Amino acid sequence: MNMKRKELARHLRMTATRLRDGASYRWTHQGRCNCGHLAQTLTGLSEVEIHQIALRSEGEWADHVAEYCEVSGVPVNDLIREMLSFGLKIDELGDLERLSSPRVTRWLPRQRRYLDYRSREDVILYFETWAQVIKAEQQWHQNPNEHILINGKIFVMYETPTEIPMALDENPASGYVA
Repeated sequence: MNMKRKELARHLRMTATRLRDGASYRWTHQGRCNCGHLAQTLTGLSEVEIHQIALRSEGEWADHVAEYCEVSGVPVNDLIREMLSFGLKIDELGDLERLSSPRVTRWLPRQRRYLDYRSREDVILYFETWAQVIKAEQQWHQNPNEHILINGKIFVMYETPTEIPMALDENPASGYVA
């Protein structure tokens, strides 16, 4: 998995470079949007091919991700499965369209904390920061005591928020009767 994530980081940087170099970008086009551009880099398909595949199913990328089924045989699910084979996680793909993953946004430069998911420059920053996060996670696993910087901030390994189950109220004064 480590090699796949390393390759994913490389593809994220390639996607950012392609966008910076002037690749056609349009958030409302499923082959030229945030997910569409990463799909182009990962699969080698053109923006037109990706858009045509995505249009065979209802909705936008967020809908495709939410309805993803690995074995359905639906073309957009086959495309998503191929993207996931590069070490991408389904929740990361879901967050990409709105540039909303807390694993990435917490490492954005302080002056750029709030991104516009329809802005080419913000998408580039998100891809580049995401690639840095993946690299930092790998470095952290190799040496958790090493100080790693991302956009001027010391990296701390991301921890998924823990849900605390609702506890039974055992206080008799509360009115609860078992």
